[in-house]
Amino acid sequence: MEPAGNGAYPPSWDADVVLADGHTVHVRPILPDDGPALVRFHHRQSPESIYLRYFSPRPELSRRDVEHLTHVDHVNRVAFVAVAGDELIAVARYERYRGTDTAEVAFFVDDDHHGRGLATLLLEFLVAAALENGLTRLSATTLPHNRKMLRVFASAGYEVASRIEDGVVEVAFEIDPTGPALAAMGRRERAAEAASVRPILAPGSVAVVGAGKDREGLGAEVFRNLLANGFTGALYPVNLDAEAVEGVAAHRSVAELPEPVDLAVIATPAEDVPGIVEDCGRRGVRSVVVLSAGFSEAGAEGARLERAAVDAARRHGLRLLGPNCLGLINTDPGVRLDATLAPSLPPAGRVAVLAEAGTLSAAILDHAERMELGLSTMATVGNRADVSGSDLLSYWIEDPRTDAVLMYLAARQLPPRFVRAARAAASCMPVAALNTSMAVGTPSDRVGDAARRAQAMFRQTGVISVGTLEQLFDVGRIVADQPVPAGRGVVVVGNSDGAVALAADACVAAGLELVPFGSSAGGDPSASDGPSAPGPVDLGYTADAAAFAEALGAATADERVHSVIVVYTPARLTWDAEVVDVVLRAAADAPQVTFAATMLGAAGRSRLTRSRADGAVTAVPIFRFPEDAATALGRLAAYGEWRRSAGAHAPADVPAATVGAAARSVLDAALLRLRVSSSGAGTVPLDPDEQWRLLGSAGVEVIERSVVAGVDEAVAAAQQMGWPVALKAATRDRLTRSVASGVVLDLDDEEQLRSAWARMSEAVGNGMLPAVVQRFADSGLDVAVEVHRDDDGAGTVRVGLGGPAAILDEFELGVLPLSLADASSLVAISPVGRVLTDPLDRVPLVELVHRLATMVESHDGLRSVRADPIVVSPMWARVADVDIEVGEPIEEFAVRRLD
Repeated sequence: MEPAGNGAYPPSWDADVVLADGHTVHVRPILPDDGPALVRFHHRQSPESIYLRYFSPRPELSRRDVEHLTHVDHVNRVAFVAVAGDELIAVARYERYRGTDTAEVAFFVDDDHHGRGLATLLLEFLVAAALENGLTRLSATTLPHNRKMLRVFASAGYEVASRIEDGVVEVAFEIDPTGPALAAMGRRERAAEAASVRPILAPGSVAVVGAGKDREGLGAEVFRNLLANGFTGALYPVNLDAEAVEGVAAHRSVAELPEPVDLAVIATPAEDVPGIVEDCGRRGVRSVVVLSAGFSEAGAEGARLERAAVDAARRHGLRLLGPNCLGLINTDPGVRLDATLAPSLPPAGRVAVLAEAGTLSAAILDHAERMELGLSTMATVGNRADVSGSDLLSYWIEDPRTDAVLMYLAARQLPPRFVRAARAAASCMPVAALNTSMAVGTPSDRVGDAARRAQAMFRQTGVISVGTLEQLFDVGRIVADQPVPAGRGVVVVGNSDGAVALAADACVAAGLELVPFGSSAGGDPSASDGPSAPGPVDLGYTADAAAFAEALGAATADERVHSVIVVYTPARLTWDAEVVDVVLRAAADAPQVTFAATMLGAAGRSRLTRSRADGAVTAVPIFRFPEDAATALGRLAAYGEWRRSAGAHAPADVPAATVGAAARSVLDAALLRLRVSSSGAGTVPLDPDEQWRLLGSAGVEVIERSVVAGVDEAVAAAQQMGWPVALKAATRDRLTRSVASGVVLDLDDEEQLRSAWARMSEAVGNGMLPAVVQRFADSGLDVAVEVHRDDDGAGTVRVGLGGPAAILDEFELGVLPLSLADASSLVAISPVGRVLTDPLDRVPLVELVHRLATMVESHDGLRSVRADPIVVSPMWARVADVDIEVGEPIEEFAVRRLD
């Protein structure tokens, strides 16, 4: 495969994409063979649409028109088509103005497909292609009354300039991916993903394929649950042999359904599933859930069936959940969907659950019911063949019935799309996840990296990390009934000195701050009428409801108190309704304070509840032990701090240079070398000149240096840049600095340089050339930064000490995408942060780390960038040495697409 830059068809530009209405389409570059489809497309359009596109009546496309429109070079003339089934439903193109970095764009969307976001989507593809081909500006000419096209440019997030001339509107805009443009693209992607999942989680009609007469069958059981739990929409059993299932008339096939249903639940043998999905697509079914097992989890043949099922779904624009999943639940009274094997619906509530494993999902439902944890929805993703956690998080962001998300995903990958979705969701609501950082099948020598990578994901996205399912539910139970703590201030109020002390210690361990009780904020504790202590309040074992009421009233009146843990241990372990009423009244009167309780004698109870006159319910979760409550509150308080600074964690602007022509030419040349090489290597290194050109295009400062082929060139280069200099052999060891290791620093004159050259040449032999002469940086801290992209597309960023100190192999890990705030946090907690303790001294390095991460994020062909050492001072951070590896792009084209 040749690079796109020479006009060859670029396969990486193909993508399956979700539209604004939730359907999927395939977008690809136009082909010469698309001529007949393009003619059919043109014939379907109204005369008005044709006039708006071509500024003249054109009832027919001539042979010359068709040839011009379908033959492009993918560089100066680019065209994309959106394909649904076998038909083109939209075309977009650009043509470069000769000798410029500007191109004119045009769109044509099928009349029957307006309002689906096709023009905006195709604009994203055109912009990505233009950036890849070195363009910086797009323009368009349209008629003044073509308001739809004008809105496309206005809503894309670019700074658009327009003017009217000769009766037409000329618009133009720079295509640098600025913050507003990236944010607008992210919003469109999340909205489309949410719309695509809505028919799965909130269907108006459901067909169960495989719902047979045998009551023990999987399909029959799911159908029975849908009936028993009162699904509010139309429900259809599909079975080849049955006339009726549970008294409901059955249909022999999907094709015979009386309507195109929103959701088809498939519970048939795995080998039948691809054909059934194909039938669903032809009937107009909007989504499918595959409960059946026997797919990729079962081996190569199962993986082939899974791929065939997904291909059929994508071909017809529908989404597929599973396979090998338990199903899904929606407790909305207007839906009442229970498409699982679970015997009953959990209570309705405002917490969503995302799980991977089916059997564990059943246990989660059972526990939710016992804990009285109300759920809005639950989805199990199984093999995640199509619908993923990213899609579901996007749905829950938009769902007015969901205020928090609990996740159990045995994640073996952290692709950037999931990281972005998790960050967006956590910016809106609490999201907690069981941290399974010890991924199944991880080699023993990489276990540490797996754990660090998971920790980095949680740190950067704001997702609350928990270690057990019980801790996951502890967080969920608090956010289901109480607000996220507004800060770390906490008071423990109880009547048992031992239990209160345990709770106080647990609060400190959880990162909470015990508020000196009874003192006003900023005031003198001795001036208060109430008790004053450095934290917990032990009311004594004889305390009654009145004592609790007084203490809780004083605590919630203190602005420094953000959480209260009530510990009540009656002498006979009996239920005290008066104390319960006091706690609930205090919680209702102070809705800004987060309450949790430990009440011995509350066996079998998980919540304190009271209905108010206005119909609202006040509820406080009950924990078995105060330590559990403290741990959950500590995690939520830390999340609240992250969320209050969430704006700083949004992905920052991508430096325009990182996607420019200079970078593209370097990478294209390296890929060409890789493709013509017979070595079989997966990557190819950049040579020193390519390294410096690429870094320069990303705005990364480098220490002046010159590549030389002999000692005389080395001396001339040193004299030109100024003494002292460093001499580096082509093959060198960064952990030591000597002639034997290929690195000598602080050479003051020609004599020292020639002597070092002679000794180094003798020591390293053929590894001497090409050598590097570099200006010597006489002060600064040596730092190592490595940005690496795995074969699955996930990326990591390592920050640690560089040069000889790198032998300690101490580093901290981040994941892509990395915002500027993420880079700042990563540097601060790394070994470098322990040396550069002043945040201002870290600023130059933080900016450089962000630029390197953004450079790799912008170019999927960049597999590894290791800068070591980077010489850092309080005023600057400059790269002294770097290794860069380039490989085949995993997903080179920077557009939104389905996994």
